[in-house]
Amino acid sequence: MLNIGLIEFLIIFFFLILLVKPEDIPVIFKNLGLFYRKVSRYFYNIKYEIDEINNEFSEVNIKKKKINNEVSRSSKRTKK
Repeated sequence: MLNIGLIEFLIIFFFLILLVKPEDIPVIFKNLGLFYRKVSRYFYNIKYEIDEINNEFSEVNIKKKKINNEVSRSSKRTKK
């Protein structure tokens, strides 16, 4: 998801050490992990809902095509 290379990671880690006490680093990482989990779950749920809506629309389109085929068949029969 994130393209963070070694250099970027070292720069972030360096500023983290300068700005935050070492005792607080595990707490910060824990909170970042929880935040990441909530965000990824949120986007997964959105993707799931979109897929469900897409499946419903495809089912409706299939039913419409079947009905149109039946109507066209019946109209051909009545014309003869």
